[in-house]
Amino acid sequence: IDKFYDAVYRAILTHVPFDKVKVCLVGSPGFQKDDFFKYLLAESVRREDRVFIENKGKFVLCHASSGHKHAIEEFFLDPNIMSRVTETKLSKEIEVLNKFMRLLDTHPEKAYYGYFHVQKANEELAIDSLLISDELFRSPDILTRKKYVELVESVRERGGTVYVFSTMHVSGQQLQQVSGVAAILRYPLPDLDELEEIAAAHEAGIVEEESDDEEMSEEAKKMRAEARMREEMADMGFDT
Repeated sequence: IDKFYDAVYRAILTHVPFDKVKVCLVGSPGFQKDDFFKYLLAESVRREDRVFIENKGKFVLCHASSGHKHAIEEFFLDPNIMSRVTETKLSKEIEVLNKFMRLLDTHPEKAYYGYFHVQKANEELAIDSLLISDELFRSPDILTRKKYVELVESVRERGGTVYVFSTMHVSGQQLQQVSGVAAILRYPLPDLDELEEIAAAHEAGIVEEESDDEEMSEEAKKMRAEARMREEMADMGFDT
């Protein structure tokens, strides 16, 4: 078991940036989490790993029913755990995603998802919160990445709040299940039937993508789009 603890210890030391992370949740069934944390504290002193010694207060031990990834969701059902991560980015993402899901059930006219619905809501200055998956910024298609970067910038310029979800976390995976982009609106937009028709027409290839310069070659368009996209993502703080 010490070999397993050592592997986890080294992984945390290598991959967790404690200068940015506010809380590190450690969960397991039974007392494995407690035994591991004791191991971590003892080893950090023995190895003189000051990053653990100075940040030991950031570790929160959580009960989980299993060691599988889906058990992470159980952490966030515990109010005691949520109180420890209230100020973290992850907590805010979970809160806004839960709000979106509730609105989808109770007031669907204020909860949009899918690029075309969300973009139309943005054109109406209706977006209060934009929820978007980081997976969309890694699309192999340059123009796809570019349109999501532009959407994020536009929402921010119009006073909306943008939440970028990591697909490494269950909340990001849940968002991916509803297209990877969603919005909570300031006010209801009831014209869903019209938006559905527009989205369906685009998916069927009836609506063509707009082009700033129809005379440009496809290669030139891609090169220009990639250059602009990289500049825009750099301005937004994404690593290009």
